[in-house]
Amino acid sequence: MRHDATSELFGYWNRLRGTRAAPERKEITPAPMRSYLADTFILQASGTSEPRFRLAGTRICSIYGRELKGLSFASLWHTRDKNTISRLVKNSMTSKSVVQLNYEGRSARGRKVLLKLLLLPLASEANEQHLMGMITAIGRPFWLESDAIVENRIQSVSIIDPRNQVVPGIDPIHARMEAAASVPLPSSRTIVSRKVGHLRVFDGGKITE
Repeated sequence: MRHDATSELFGYWNRLRGTRAAPERKEITPAPMRSYLADTFILQASGTSEPRFRLAGTRICSIYGRELKGLSFASLWHTRDKNTISRLVKNSMTSKSVVQLNYEGRSARGRKVLLKLLLLPLASEANEQHLMGMITAIGRPFWLESDAIVENRIQSVSIIDPRNQVVPGIDPIHARMEAAASVPLPSSRTIVSRKVGHLRVFDGGKITE
């Protein structure tokens, strides 16, 4: 898996949205994403229901050793992180913020791998909310896709308002993300980060732990 796949997906999403908070789901087409389609997914939440996989790429399903369509997204996470990940996803859907998360995946045989998660919100539709996401491995251990990941544990979180031109404290991938976008990011509020436990929380992001 290429390490710049998340920045490419962000650039595609950002070009689609233009000056809007988020693009519409119907605007997402497979052709521009074909090189990393296997690593992407769509989550859906209706009303107050928990977000579930509407679609999941073949490589993601292979990493987890099963078909993920219809599965609760929070069910993939360690008990201590279920509420946090649910809040992150719902916050992204409602406030249209971008979330990047590094997490540890643990396999059925006790092996560990570091993975990266990107969440990109989509425009709300009546009583439904959606977001597009990507999961990629940081490094690629030989056993990945043959020894299924059975549990995720959060390592670090970054929450971004894509309408900001400058976001202090973001890691270099976000600089590459913004550089990849063809539409300049309009000014908005400054997001200040702070460390809370094992999370990095950005003020105004509505995420606390």
